[in-house]
Amino acid sequence: MDLVKLCLSPLCSCMQSPVVRQDMSYVFSTKEKLDDVKNAMEALMAKKKDIKRDLDSPQNKGKLPNNQLQLWLDKVGEKDDKVEQLLDEYRKGNCGAGSCSLNCFSRYKISSDAIKLEKEINQLKAEQLEISLVEIPPPKLVPTSHRIFGKGISSKLDTVYTCLADETVGMVGIWGMGGVGKTTLLRKIYQSLLDDANMRFDHVLFIEASQNIQLERLREEIAKKLKLASSAGEDIFNALKLKNFVLLLDNIWEQVDLPGLGILDPYGGNSSTKQYKHKVIFTTRSEDVCAQMGAKKRIKMECLKPNEAWDLFKDNVNLDVIESDKMINGIAKEVVKKCGGLPLALQVIGKAMSNKKTVQEWEFILSSLNNSSTGVVQGVEESLLPILKFSYDSLPINMNIKECFLSASMLGWTSKDYLVECWMGLGLITDFVNLQQAYGKAGHIFNILEESCLLCFYEDSVVHLHDVINEMAMWIALDCGMNKNKWIMKRYDGLAEIPTNDAENWRYANRVIIGGMELLPTLSHQCSNLLCLMIVNSSYLRNIPEGFFQQMPNLIYLDLSGTAIKELPKDIKYLINLQYLNISSTRISSLSKELVYLNKLQYLICRNLTGLGKVEDGLISRLQKLKILDLYPYGWVELKDLNILKKHLKAIGMRVVSQEVLQQLSCLPTTKLFIENLDSLISLSFETLSCKNHGFLQELEITSCPQLEELVMNGSETRLNNLIVYDVKKLQNIIWTDLSPPKIFHMLTSLYICECNLVSFAWVLHLPCLFYLNIEDCPETETLFYIEEREIQQVLERPNTFPALHSLFLFNLPKLMSMSNAALDFPQLSWFSIHECLHLKKLPFKHGINNSERINIYCEGGWWESLEWDDATIPPHLSPSHYWDGSDAGSFS
Repeated sequence: MDLVKLCLSPLCSCMQSPVVRQDMSYVFSTKEKLDDVKNAMEALMAKKKDIKRDLDSPQNKGKLPNNQLQLWLDKVGEKDDKVEQLLDEYRKGNCGAGSCSLNCFSRYKISSDAIKLEKEINQLKAEQLEISLVEIPPPKLVPTSHRIFGKGISSKLDTVYTCLADETVGMVGIWGMGGVGKTTLLRKIYQSLLDDANMRFDHVLFIEASQNIQLERLREEIAKKLKLASSAGEDIFNALKLKNFVLLLDNIWEQVDLPGLGILDPYGGNSSTKQYKHKVIFTTRSEDVCAQMGAKKRIKMECLKPNEAWDLFKDNVNLDVIESDKMINGIAKEVVKKCGGLPLALQVIGKAMSNKKTVQEWEFILSSLNNSSTGVVQGVEESLLPILKFSYDSLPINMNIKECFLSASMLGWTSKDYLVECWMGLGLITDFVNLQQAYGKAGHIFNILEESCLLCFYEDSVVHLHDVINEMAMWIALDCGMNKNKWIMKRYDGLAEIPTNDAENWRYANRVIIGGMELLPTLSHQCSNLLCLMIVNSSYLRNIPEGFFQQMPNLIYLDLSGTAIKELPKDIKYLINLQYLNISSTRISSLSKELVYLNKLQYLICRNLTGLGKVEDGLISRLQKLKILDLYPYGWVELKDLNILKKHLKAIGMRVVSQEVLQQLSCLPTTKLFIENLDSLISLSFETLSCKNHGFLQELEITSCPQLEELVMNGSETRLNNLIVYDVKKLQNIIWTDLSPPKIFHMLTSLYICECNLVSFAWVLHLPCLFYLNIEDCPETETLFYIEEREIQQVLERPNTFPALHSLFLFNLPKLMSMSNAALDFPQLSWFSIHECLHLKKLPFKHGINNSERINIYCEGGWWESLEWDDATIPPHLSPSHYWDGSDAGSFS
């Protein structure tokens, strides 16, 4: 009992404090404080309704409130939403009647927020407002044609109509890049529904949303369409619940709270309203928004085909001009090509050219477009690029996503891997523990950019931008066209050297990307702003002038790949801020000693240097900040240097020329390995080829290992893209240990097997991403894809056995009698080359062949004529491209 008094005594004293008593009132008087804020909000809403009544009077029709008044109305809407959220939080968090709630902290917070909110509401109510209106400005002259061009768009209109008639589809999401025609399609749907009484919708509501639009503003628009006195969600709900309606929401940028708008569940989840049709169709630039909205049907808008693009362009330009002059007609078609099938670009540029009547004017515009300078076209920068820029502006601000997008624009068509490497070299992807993590971050960025229709992917490995999106990106990079020399991108095909005036502009540049020249300029000025220099597609460039690098002291990114230089100049040592250096596919045969001065170098890329060989001892290990080292496939470093590098290296690609280095690979984060001439190697285990925790093996080549008999496939979570096994004649088995082929090779895109004695390649059937398959000079192979009896049914039931295979090459398989003991699918196969497989008489295609295109067969004419067909539906899908007899076979390679 004394203990209880001891504990309660200070508590009772504390309760006497005015501050504590006030805080306790927050806990025990929550309901009263919420009532106060609710009453204050009702008074404020009454004032708002009075103002709105004045604004909506007949004499004010066609006018809008001034900016100050509109801002006040928006703030009132925000406060109303906050009050509702607070009341809802109290209802959900209150665990019992009266004041005896167990969650004291929650009550305290709600009371505190209510007091603060009531104060803000009273301040809004006390504001003295001037009821001032302005005339509605005329709409911007952005061309919008509601005509439907192209079979693709017409088919999408049919798809929407099917969804409207389907009781199981309540919500449809239409998505695609800015300017691709989403709004045009939605307006066509709107007009069609208004004209079609057979659809029997009581209300067809077209609402234009936009970026950062408030929920209250959307409610007001819906209420106006329904001619309701109130825009409250409950009133909208009551007006629509027993009606058939379609809500068309145009241009949403994030998930819209439909219940908050008063819109019933479009799937008809309420049993009392299932007899009514409640449909929602929206447009967005992001497929992710479609997912967030729960759209059961998603329709992606694509760019127009060439003939459709030409029709749309003609609809917006002065048709008499382009049809009356053959030269103008030809130039106009080139202009259309530059628009890349993007409807908005075709419309805006077509309108801009509608008053141009001379060949000179048309030639000038084409030249300007070719030089990426749309600013000379009246109206383009003002109407096209800012509209497309909304997609860029809406990108997340984290992870350097905007900078990654702009950097992608400077590379054009490129591989995903090279772009990721570029992002890392420019410092846009940093702080990764290992390469897997870096690629994971890049994958997230790719997804965001693809969903926003800012990046496209060809065959999942090549990245590119739509021409107009690339134009927009470069416009943004140049400070919206205000700083023309910030990024310099030039090709000099046909010129021996760079003009002096161009080189002068380097002093202002942040990035310079050039190509196609034989000589670099001798710089007489400092390029202090230059951070990135890329010299690409310049196979005739043999030398770098003396002192060239001294003029760019702040350079962090240097790419000289693909040039014909034989050595790096000694003044490379002045690039003390350099973080990325790429000298791949040059004629360099040894690394310069001056590299040791590059104390900040993190990425050294030396791929495909045929004469490189061993790197000088101690050179690489002195680069203590090096993260990525790629010497694949010809270069290597000794074991002692590797032991130093492994402390900070996050990825390495190199040639393996000794058993000792091979044994150390399990401690190294290897990404690319070329294993050659290891005479004593009998068995090779996959999991020993890279560090288990940090490895990320992407490419593996095993060549001329005469004693190698088996590959043991173990380990998992790899990203192997390319596998080459060449001249390993004793290799007969690939052993799978506790794992199936997809777990090891789930990302494999290219497989080349030559001069091996593997009996079966059935495991290849399980590779979901395999794009290229070459099997050559395997004298013992009789059946390529022999499927065990117990697995045949499983293979037959699988939708596609080779879902991604594009190219198949079979050369010199003298014992090959059958490709498979079961019929197979090749849905993507485009090219099938087969040579010196004379005993093969049947092809394993399934009935009818599940392939939308004809498959090109490259083969001997005599072999083709000898083929046997059990199914007459197969030959029409095959197109033998070349015929030759045995005497010509030697020319095939």
